Order: sequence, then C-alpha cells, then structure tokens
Amino acid sequence: MGDGTGVLLIVAGVAVSVAVGLWVRTVAPAPVVFVLAAVGGAAVGLGALVVQDRVLAADWVVVTAAMALLGPAHIRIVLGRFGPPPPADAARRTG
Repeated sequence: MGDGTGVLLIVAGVAVSVAVGLWVRTVAPAPVVFVLAAVGGAAVGLGALVVQDRVLAADWVVVTAAMALLGPAHIRIVLGRFGPPPPADAARRTG
C-alpha cells in the first residue's frame, strides 16, 4: 500500500468520526454510534501506520485496538452522550 492509501484512510476515518460526532450521535442508538466511532478511529490509526516506514506487526494490533476505543471515548467526552436525547418529560420525572 502506498501513501495515497494511508491518506485516504485518514480522511475517510476523520469524515466518519465527524459525521458520527455531529449528527449520528444524536439520532442513532448508542451501540451503533459506538461501532461507527470505533471504525472511524481505527481507520485514522491504520492510515497513519500505512504512511509510515518500518511498522512492526505489534504496531498494527496496538494502534487498531487503541484507536477503536479512543475514538468513541473522545467523542463521548468532548461532545456528550450517545443516543437520542431522552424525552423532556422523562427528565422531569427522574430529577
């Protein structure tokens, strides 16, 4: 694979992550949001490895796993909860 493939993976992963963070997160169920965010994060990490020279096999495993967890965590911490917001009357009943 070449540098162009790596850059394409990075751009695609960022596009998926932005779409998930800004739109999908508020309309889709939480498990769907988590999986899509994990795919976006993993794509960014894999793209970064593709453009590098002399990458070890362990790098592929560690980066893929780490970015698949850090992508959704970043979106959740910075932008808020996954899933549609609760109905307005449910917030009044619980609090």
